[in-house]
Amino acid sequence: MTTEAEHKALLDDCKSWYETLAAYREKINVMKNELYFFAPGKTDAEVKVGIEHFHNQFHIQLINVHDLKHEIRYHLHQAEAHPDLSYQVPHEDLKEKVQFMTGYLDKLSDEFHAFIKQ
Repeated sequence: MTTEAEHKALLDDCKSWYETLAAYREKINVMKNELYFFAPGKTDAEVKVGIEHFHNQFHIQLINVHDLKHEIRYHLHQAEAHPDLSYQVPHEDLKEKVQFMTGYLDKLSDEFHAFIKQ
């Protein structure tokens, strides 16, 4: 059984994670646009492979962000509908997923920006 303060903190975490992922979705879209400006006229085979890699990664990561946001929304809905139940285990799992996702996206961003500055 969770206290009211713990329950509110759980809901606040979910809302914060959701907003964070929405911001990362926007960052991915900005990087896609940067790639679209970078790609025209590139003829080097290695550069073309990099362009394709990042294009694919941006598409995949947008799907992953969408799926994780959906999972958070579901968790939030369940927690709001049944505040008397404990959601600590799924909450901690989501926390780890969000931390992994944001870490991976930060690394992808760094790699992408290093690639286009070559």
